[in-house]
Amino acid sequence: MIAVAHRQLTAQQAQSVVDDPDEIARLCRDELSLVGFLGLSDTPRAQAAALLADLHEHDLDIRLITGDHPITAAAIAEELGMQVSPEQVISGAEWDALSRKDQERAVAERVIFARMTPENKVQIVQTLEHSGRVCAMVGDGSNDAAAIRAATVGIGVVAHGSDPARVAADLVLVDGRIESLLPAILEGRQLWQRVQAAVSVLLGGNAGEVAFAIIGSAITGTSPLNTRQLLLVNMLTDALPAAALAVSKPSDPVTPATRGPDQRELWRAVGIRGATTAAAATVAWVMAGFTGLPRRASTVALVALVAAQLGQTLVDSHAWLVVLTALGSLAALATLISIPVVSQLLGCTPLDPLGWAQATAAATAATVAVAVLNRVLTGRDKSGQPNPQPPETDALSRDASPGAPPGPRRRRRATARRKAPVKAPSATRQTTKPKGPPAHRSSSTYPRR
Repeated sequence: MIAVAHRQLTAQQAQSVVDDPDEIARLCRDELSLVGFLGLSDTPRAQAAALLADLHEHDLDIRLITGDHPITAAAIAEELGMQVSPEQVISGAEWDALSRKDQERAVAERVIFARMTPENKVQIVQTLEHSGRVCAMVGDGSNDAAAIRAATVGIGVVAHGSDPARVAADLVLVDGRIESLLPAILEGRQLWQRVQAAVSVLLGGNAGEVAFAIIGSAITGTSPLNTRQLLLVNMLTDALPAAALAVSKPSDPVTPATRGPDQRELWRAVGIRGATTAAAATVAWVMAGFTGLPRRASTVALVALVAAQLGQTLVDSHAWLVVLTALGSLAALATLISIPVVSQLLGCTPLDPLGWAQATAAATAATVAVAVLNRVLTGRDKSGQPNPQPPETDALSRDASPGAPPGPRRRRRATARRKAPVKAPSATRQTTKPKGPPAHRSSSTYPRR
């Protein structure tokens, strides 16, 4: 708010102002007549509140970082739909007085960081990173550049941003549409689902093969499968089916409950697949051993091993490419085993209906077990089990508001807890970051992730 007033000057006073420009300051101290007030409004766009609500729904924490007064920052947060109590607001002076441990507690509990300098912004980002969060920083001002560069994902807003912010950013929103962040995050999480499915199939299948070989060797003194058979298993399961799984959409759509990279979930999937694959092959091998010769038993185990892994691949995706490659691999296996010369070369023997039934039953049981265990454990995680991964954090700076219209000095910022690849058409990827320390880099020594 700016007050506007005027005063009538005499000819002598006007001449004194011409002779000495500083004279105007003395003349404006009294005899002024109030004309009115000029109000400057810095309002967010209509999409801003909905964007922040969507980010929160998708398990991203918001941090508003600004150089404005705490009261102003709290008013803006309320306008954006952020429910913030006075205890969740901290000023730059209070931040500087905190110890490192108290700062880590502050970034977890506080939502609004007001009266923050560029160095404070860097410290906040580094503290979020140091506490195990994945931090994305959105900004458009030169005083945001250092914090953008320090974050796991630096996002610059080009439409009304400065060159330093654009150069320091990993991702650039070329049209200033910050609402593109949500589709980018969802695309990143879907990408992780694909990677996790492919990796769990590859590692889990290989772990199951190794476990089965160890079990068989412990029982009989020799491996149930020879080298050629193991090579055949890898060719049929690790090549086209796993590649198709990596490029196909997962069966489960991306929802607010879908999480980003989670190592615990990945290794759990690998363990489940390895255990069920080894169990399927072992059960089929033991059953076939009671009803035939060792060569027949190893052939049944080979079929069960391949079929179990391909069935588990279909659990993750029902895309036509995945189904086609899985069925093709099964058909190739059946053909190779059924041709006597080729089967003998591989150390196998053509199977009778009982052998196929034994292998199919074991593989089906393993596939069902994987599907059920994944559903049960995933449902347990969603129903209140603590998330072992630190939450993602999305910090918005008052200097690069997500909803503000383009303007010459807009600075409201956002720090986001998960860094995701942007697929939206309005986002452009920058491949390099400037070398050397930024102008406002903090002296803090928190390690980078």
